[in-house]
Amino acid sequence: MENDIYDILNSYKEAIDLLVSKNDELVGMNQALSERVDKLETILFDEILEPARLSLEADDRNRRFEEFNDKYGERLGAYDKVIGAAEGNPEFSMAQNAFDEYEKLPEPRPDSDVFVDGLIETVEEQIDSIKESLGIEPDAKVEITQDEEGNTEIKADGEVVASEEETTTTEEGTETPTEEGVQGELDFSDDEEREDDPEEIRKYEEELAKLA
Repeated sequence: MENDIYDILNSYKEAIDLLVSKNDELVGMNQALSERVDKLETILFDEILEPARLSLEADDRNRRFEEFNDKYGERLGAYDKVIGAAEGNPEFSMAQNAFDEYEKLPEPRPDSDVFVDGLIETVEEQIDSIKESLGIEPDAKVEITQDEEGNTEIKADGEVVASEEETTTTEEGTETPTEEGVQGELDFSDDEEREDDPEEIRKYEEELAKLA
């Protein structure tokens, strides 16, 4: 009788152990499946959906800029060289800069016509201010040019009215002019030191005495 009960209980235990083992296998499979799903989701988002979204956004932005440039590019492009030279950027595009600034404005944005008119008015005021400070006639055509070395010239009706040479900033934070200018200053300083040095004066007097 006791053996029968033992055999029955043992069979139950074996069945339970088998179920536990199967359950552990299922848990492991579910975990592996979950990891695979997470990996697939990451690939789907990072390598497919997000690049596609960014591409669509870039295409939409380019389309909006083309529309903006078609409408205002000719008016704004008239200031490319002037502002580009003033900012030291020969590739400057007034239309691109205006579009970027317009896009940054929070909603609701002003009408683009109002924005561009206000921008051009501001630029014209700045140019008029430059003309006034240089004594240029208000109706004169102003040109600001910059060469590869950073030297800037301001012309009025083709005539140079102001220029500025590029300076070099040293490690100590001081600015020095061109090499030619520096050399001139050094030579001049050496002359002054020789004139003030008593030993140099004595040698100079000895030389004069030999010639007398």
